[in-house]
Amino acid sequence: MKSILTLTLAFVGFSMMAQTFAPSFHGFSRKKPTFITLKNGEEITVTIKNLKFKRGLIDELKVAPVNGKKKIKINPEDIDHMYVPPSALAKVGQALEALNDVTKMRDGELNSKHLDNGYLYMESSNVQVKKKKQQYCMLQLMNPTFSSEIKIFNDPFAGETASVGVAGLTVAGGLDKSYYIKKKGEDLARKIKKKEYKNDMTELFGECPELIKKYGVNPKWSEFEMFIYDYSIMCK
Repeated sequence: MKSILTLTLAFVGFSMMAQTFAPSFHGFSRKKPTFITLKNGEEITVTIKNLKFKRGLIDELKVAPVNGKKKIKINPEDIDHMYVPPSALAKVGQALEALNDVTKMRDGELNSKHLDNGYLYMESSNVQVKKKKQQYCMLQLMNPTFSSEIKIFNDPFAGETASVGVAGLTVAGGLDKSYYIKKKGEDLARKIKKKEYKNDMTELFGECPELIKKYGVNPKWSEFEMFIYDYSIMCK
């Protein structure tokens, strides 16, 4: 039993070290403030009352400014970015994952104070879905601490790979099977899928041959997070 427990703890420790993305967005707080920066540079502090979704992505926000004014609607095309407080229930699922900060680097681009306080970073982006452009939507940034070269966004509809269990206990969750990605200087966030990962490598990352060489001609989806981490370091 002791050896199984040791193995389990070692595996969990390795998983946390290998993990580099933020926890996915699952619920928001209607009590804590949300910090929004609009495209015109104006910064507003609000509480979220409701979110409207389109194909799983946020395409309208109903908020109440903290100064007591009436509720207002804000469209993603008017927002540059925002820091959103997760709900208490969402935090429960993020508690262990929050320990993965040991592998993260700070590129200085985002507000460390909000991130350290457990806020989720989201930004407005044009999104491509099924080869068609969609209206601007709010996307959660999965690599907020190393996003200056490439941004990886959560896909709310992504399936997950199988979880890993030891002695009847789940010690590592599954990986998302798809994300939206947007490289530096691009306007459109495109979806990258597990089943198309190998074929997309040259097209998406061909400008960084050293990285392609490191991960080989058959890249593993399980290494995607570390691949993006390495891209942010090696391909500047």
